[in-house]
Amino acid sequence: MNALMESSTASTVSKRVTDSWRELGRMHASQVLVVLGSAIAVFAGIVVYLARAVSEGSPAVVSFGALWLFVFGLLGLLGYVVSRASLRNGAIVSGVAGLALLLLAGDVAGLLTGIVVLLGAAWAFVRSL
Repeated sequence: MNALMESSTASTVSKRVTDSWRELGRMHASQVLVVLGSAIAVFAGIVVYLARAVSEGSPAVVSFGALWLFVFGLLGLLGYVVSRASLRNGAIVSGVAGLALLLLAGDVAGLLTGIVVLLGAAWAFVRSL
């Protein structure tokens, strides 16, 4: 009985993984740009925070650049989620996140991820017209 439950659980997990890969294949290139730029911003924010915490010796030290990367990267990912329901509204949310990454993050990671997110958002917005 236990082997049957494990087999069922494994098949459910493999079904979710294959469904997520299929969904990735159906994404438009503009959405891929938004997700890629936003995910890199979130990851870069975490890495910058951890690097600064290790170098300072205190985990309570937070740089605003790392905070902005993380927050506006999450906002870009939220824009992707919104774009699945309404492409234009998701493009607007992602565009705001891309502009904020460009203007507020202030370092190379913010500049590059902001450009990628903003390009994807602009492409999605034009596509929604």
